[in-house]
Amino acid sequence: MGRGGSRPGSGRPGWKAKAEQSLPLDVRVMYRRGCLKLGFMGGGSWRWTWTGTGEDAGSISYWFDDHNLQLRFRANGESRTQDVPVVRTPCHFGKSRPWFRCPLCSRRVAVLYHRGGRFACRHCQRVAYLSQSEDVIGRAWRRQGKVERQLVEGFGRPKGMHTATYERLLAVIEECEEVKDASLFAFLRRHGLAL
Repeated sequence: MGRGGSRPGSGRPGWKAKAEQSLPLDVRVMYRRGCLKLGFMGGGSWRWTWTGTGEDAGSISYWFDDHNLQLRFRANGESRTQDVPVVRTPCHFGKSRPWFRCPLCSRRVAVLYHRGGRFACRHCQRVAYLSQSEDVIGRAWRRQGKVERQLVEGFGRPKGMHTATYERLLAVIEECEEVKDASLFAFLRRHGLAL
């Protein structure tokens, strides 16, 4: 995977913090767990673990009333408290959907990221997704992997999949292979290594 930069086909520069490597606070997950239901007043705790290792990445405690989520956490060895407004948008059939209001820019967001000792939206925290820093080969690998997960082992057709769908997925895999080969050949040609 590339780190971005000025070379042809590169993604955005890789110097931004990555969302996948940050501690997210997702309003949708909290709502599904009953933490942000209308009329709920109470608190609890939240814990993150690193996906690859299962080690603790961090934890916070929170207190919620209908319009405000108060977060208590430790950052850089200090105890901190931060208030995050919770707003709601109406849904069909009389329910409502909660959103966080970014404490810095007041943007309505679903996810806040912890960085620099505070929680804020992705834009204020200057957080990018890993896919935004991928070069052409990285994007081709990611696309090919997504397609391969739909097939059975050895690029076989899963039971119940239409033949036309299966052939379309095989064409995507072939296209990804061609993109990777062309990028590798262009790299070798630029450096005088191509035959």
